[in-house]
Amino acid sequence: MLYKQTTQTPNVLFDVLLKSLSRSELTVLLTIIRKTIGMVNPFNTNQRLERAWISQRLFSICTGLSGRSVSNAIDSLVRQHLITVTNRQGHHLKTRASRRGVFKLYYSSSLLLEQNQEKRKSSEVTCLNPVTNGHTIKLTETKLLCEQRSQGFKKIQRISDRERILQILHQQKKK
Repeated sequence: MLYKQTTQTPNVLFDVLLKSLSRSELTVLLTIIRKTIGMVNPFNTNQRLERAWISQRLFSICTGLSGRSVSNAIDSLVRQHLITVTNRQGHHLKTRASRRGVFKLYYSSSLLLEQNQEKRKSSEVTCLNPVTNGHTIKLTETKLLCEQRSQGFKKIQRISDRERILQILHQQKKK
């Protein structure tokens, strides 16, 4: 099925990275994915952009983050090898110092470059912390009564406030 005006996003983003990335890292990564995979290459309409020039100001507008938060998120994503930052000539800029003062920075997602590996992983369980033991709840009389009522076992009768107060007082006397 073809969805118009949508951006394909690598599954690993949802399956693994969503839990581990901070809000700023996630929004910066999504902006890079949108500006690369989400854009058609103007020179070849059958392809998507592999890298895109994104200014600091555009990052701030798209993400709603401050310039410092964007810079910190970019630095963290580069250290995690999730994005690649290059200059106009294509030289990798791996450190914050190497990026400082460069006129135009080009960004690409490393998730795009690992498409074959991701296809193999898509059928595997990718959750890092799967649930092994179910959570058990102590079933008290009140919880059992509520469960039975909510499941339709017992019809709920409406009682007046006075009757309810008398019920509560009677229960307290039993204790």
